[in-house]
Amino acid sequence: MKKIIFLFTIFASFILISFSAQAQELTKVTVSPPRLEFKVKPGSVIQKAIKVHNGGDSELGLAVKVQDFIVSDDRGTPIPVKAKVARRWAASTWIQASPSKFILRPGETKVVDIAIVVPEKANPGGHYAVVFFQPAAAAASPETASAIMPSVGTLFYLTVPGPVKENAFVVRMEAPTWQEYGPVKIVSEVENLSDIHIRPRGTIRIYDWLGRPIATLKLKEQNIFPNTVRRYENVWQQHWGLGRYRATLSAGYGQQGRALTATIFFWIIPWHLILTIILLLLVIAAVIIWLRRRRLEPAEPKGPTPSQEI
Repeated sequence: MKKIIFLFTIFASFILISFSAQAQELTKVTVSPPRLEFKVKPGSVIQKAIKVHNGGDSELGLAVKVQDFIVSDDRGTPIPVKAKVARRWAASTWIQASPSKFILRPGETKVVDIAIVVPEKANPGGHYAVVFFQPAAAAASPETASAIMPSVGTLFYLTVPGPVKENAFVVRMEAPTWQEYGPVKIVSEVENLSDIHIRPRGTIRIYDWLGRPIATLKLKEQNIFPNTVRRYENVWQQHWGLGRYRATLSAGYGQQGRALTATIFFWIIPWHLILTIILLLLVIAAVIIWLRRRRLEPAEPKGPTPSQEI
């Protein structure tokens, strides 16, 4: 029994080392375009092409895999998932790739033809899939390979026209309540409850305590997938400030021109500088008062000289 366990351990280690070497080579493979985004009609067939280039020094046998993907974090990182998990937004069954396996020599570029067959009863809204490439040997052990293989492929954003729900909110917007100096970091989060991914466009405007606009920060344009939250980070690169400031987020999204708005307030108080100035003014005032008192004091009478005494 111990011998069997030992042999199995050696065999598993060999497989992991082999996969690791292949994963290293796969990092030198580039796929273009990295993303395809377009509208598709129910019942239509669309032909696209993906180019795969081997920038490494080793020959690679690659297999094509199509999966649905979801976004699991607030930064929009796409994560391939198994069938039935994506449910409403799945698109992997619509996509076919040819060839499904091929040899890619060093410096060679292959063209993979993609056929998108949209079902007649496709639901309106967004549908998402990823076409990615992995060493052909990994296809035989997907559970082992999935943990160590890097993702290299093309994301597909397919939109089926029709009546869709568009609904999004700013669920968080905050900055430090007060700080002594800038810069000021403003964090915003937008939740998308729509049937389709959205790409808000807008700005964050900074107003001083008199209500005057003094700075405009642009929101980074990035997709927010259905039922996910996306995080935005903006920095107001202002060092000096004094008083209460207002930051207002204004953005538009969706096919129906909907709006996102939020407002926060924060303070910039350079209290060390203010305290130093106050102490300096107190010292100056004390010196002035002392000098004035010295001037107002009567002069002391002088005694008689020796000649006057005689």
